[in-house]
Amino acid sequence: MKSKQKYYFLIIILGVFAAACSDVSSPLVINTPGDLRFSGERALELETEFVSQFPNRDSGQPNNRWAAEWLHARFTSLGLDCAMHEWQVVNYSQPVPLQNVVCRLAAQSAKEIVIVAHHDQSPDTIYGADNDGSGIAIMLHLAEIFSSEETPQYTLVFLSSDGEEYGMLGTGRFIETHADVDNIIAGISLDNLGKQYYGNLEMSPVGQFRNYGSLWLQRTTQEAARVEGDLWVPPIRSILDQVLNQAVPISFMDQGPLVAAGVPALGFAGIPGDEYREDHWETYHNPGDTLDLQSAEVLFQSGRIPEALIRQLLSMETFPDESSPYLYFESSGTVLKGLPLWLLFITFTSIFFAGAYFKGGKFSAEKFATWRKALPHFLGIWLPLVASLMLTYLLVFVGLMDEYHLYPGTAKNAVIFEPRWPAFIIFLVGTGLFLYLGRRITRRYSVQLVEVTPAQINSLALLIVGLAAFYILVNNPFSLLFLVPILAWLLISGRRGRGKLLDVLLFAIGGLVFYALFYFFGFLILRNDWAVAWFLLMMFSIRMISFQTAAMLMAIIAAGLSMVINPVREG
Repeated sequence: MKSKQKYYFLIIILGVFAAACSDVSSPLVINTPGDLRFSGERALELETEFVSQFPNRDSGQPNNRWAAEWLHARFTSLGLDCAMHEWQVVNYSQPVPLQNVVCRLAAQSAKEIVIVAHHDQSPDTIYGADNDGSGIAIMLHLAEIFSSEETPQYTLVFLSSDGEEYGMLGTGRFIETHADVDNIIAGISLDNLGKQYYGNLEMSPVGQFRNYGSLWLQRTTQEAARVEGDLWVPPIRSILDQVLNQAVPISFMDQGPLVAAGVPALGFAGIPGDEYREDHWETYHNPGDTLDLQSAEVLFQSGRIPEALIRQLLSMETFPDESSPYLYFESSGTVLKGLPLWLLFITFTSIFFAGAYFKGGKFSAEKFATWRKALPHFLGIWLPLVASLMLTYLLVFVGLMDEYHLYPGTAKNAVIFEPRWPAFIIFLVGTGLFLYLGRRITRRYSVQLVEVTPAQINSLALLIVGLAAFYILVNNPFSLLFLVPILAWLLISGRRGRGKLLDVLLFAIGGLVFYALFYFFGFLILRNDWAVAWFLLMMFSIRMISFQTAAMLMAIIAAGLSMVINPVREG
């Protein structure tokens, strides 16, 4: 391509992406300042009553059910139509009964606005005042307010969920059994909202394993709070956080299952000041989560913001139709989404296919033959890794590892800090044995592998990475972030001698994003240091990571290993 042509091509590409960053108009908020009725003092009264009566209400405990029955009675006394939904899951390899309380405030329309808080608590705390007595109190007070007013335009659903601490099980159950999810206008989750040192609210739009919350709902929240003049204005997450949240969509609040189902939803939670972050962590999922740290002033803010949002939603006739993925640039008020963003994802994915095309000779009928000849080398690594994955399922089946419905324990639960060493050792030994057997079985193909060059093996490996990238593109395109360092594998050339160290280094570079996330989540967020390896093993064993996705991840690892491990040779 001539230099002038390259120049024009670059201008066109930049123009497309500039055009893609379209302006986002501000939501029209028609609420009148002063309409809000939420009282922080009343919320603190309700929280005190609830938390004092029902300590130790983690899922499956007697107080958990009594708390649900108490909430059913309180909502019913306000004139709401309530039902108790009961089911059972398995956690810690034991059956655990769960119960949701679902209450509806009848309206002119069957379309719904869902407000959710969870009545269960972490087993590592006693009172669970902030998590989530504060959310329950705010939700109950909102029900008091709206039930005393004229019939709303849309049905208000107040969901007191169970099993939130084990993966938002109650909200997931609500969505799974809902008659028509398309009837839900928006969802609002309330969690960790009353500590005296909170200085604002975060809005979490993260879905549970897929999707990202609607931008219009976050911006409407901001404008509804801004109109009041005396409320915090919750910030929209930074670009970096938006990328990471969409690359790793693992929600920690009840909006997750709603967002995953395509419902516009967000979760409200308190943001502690920088100087209080350590205090906040120390009292999170800890007996220190008591009423002593709860503040009527903070509950005032934490309750009036969702009230302002609900009133705004009740006043709207139509609602934007948005979907992820997207990137919102708050400073400029622009958003990148749609075709240009997808073209970026597709372009990145195609790089690996291009590498497969050019490595080991250009595309021809012979290339298919060389891929076929190189395939046993790859399978001799990948199939043992898949077998080790299935070994974790067997360890659960025989009782050496615990069975969970969705999530392995809670953030500070001893189960994620104390590996089952017999299971861990069996897994490591089993993986080593499977790889040894894989190499032995591959030996029968050693004659045809002699005919295959390192470049041709690398070509097949890059094709496999490209197919994995396509799988990611279809399911969750921002997760392609994990593959960015794998571009280094394009430079692996099958060197020998001392040059082999360079190939091994390039292979190791391919895992940079994984190493970063391993440190970020394991050491900074969960703070369980190297025990995060045990946590990851449990995520595989209970199929929190599905078999298809896990097998795809193993294929990427096997493809990289096939590029740096010499094929089996006879003799």
